[in-house]
Amino acid sequence: MPKQAPERHEARKAEILTACLGCFSRKGFHRTSMRDLCETLSMSPGALYRYFDSKEAIILAMIDRDRAQWEVAFSNIPANTPLQEVLEGLTDIAEQGCARVEDIAIFWQVMAEATVNPEIAAVLKRHYGLFTDRLELVIRRAQERGEISTDLPPRDAAVFVISCFDGLLARFSFDPSTDWRTLARRFQSWIHLAFSSLPMAPAAKPSTGGKRK
Repeated sequence: MPKQAPERHEARKAEILTACLGCFSRKGFHRTSMRDLCETLSMSPGALYRYFDSKEAIILAMIDRDRAQWEVAFSNIPANTPLQEVLEGLTDIAEQGCARVEDIAIFWQVMAEATVNPEIAAVLKRHYGLFTDRLELVIRRAQERGEISTDLPPRDAAVFVISCFDGLLARFSFDPSTDWRTLARRFQSWIHLAFSSLPMAPAAKPSTGGKRK
């Protein structure tokens, strides 16, 4: 079989990935076999394995595609953009990627898989690490402009913001009646208010394992 041009190969790979996500959303990651994916794609196993040699490889491709999307999003944010506008823009991007409850369900299947698969956990940790790095920089810039408290540890603040939005998506994945988009907009205001004016609590002391002196 003639070898595809790299551009065509990547385009076809993206098409296959999208179709696989649809199959996962209908049956769940573990209940979907490679044979199911071949039937959905009308491809032979040999043809599919030219692009992805396992379901794990598909998950890793999903994470990589999400990382690339967020990298582009952060690279397009001007350095002087107010924090409130940054949060609004990131919420818009999240809405595009989580348009359906099925999309969010797949996201949490990946998270669950990371708890038992060290390779996926490592890739997801790097992905979140990059996301956190970018948001930390945005928060530092906001502090330099005097928008929010300089007493706020930027790294901790970035982790807090990401965790808040992940928590909303988790709730929506099992309770579709949750209006996560409206709540996300409210979170933007609450987070900015907290970062701007609320006194910071002291960091918790390291645990002593319950021992008393």
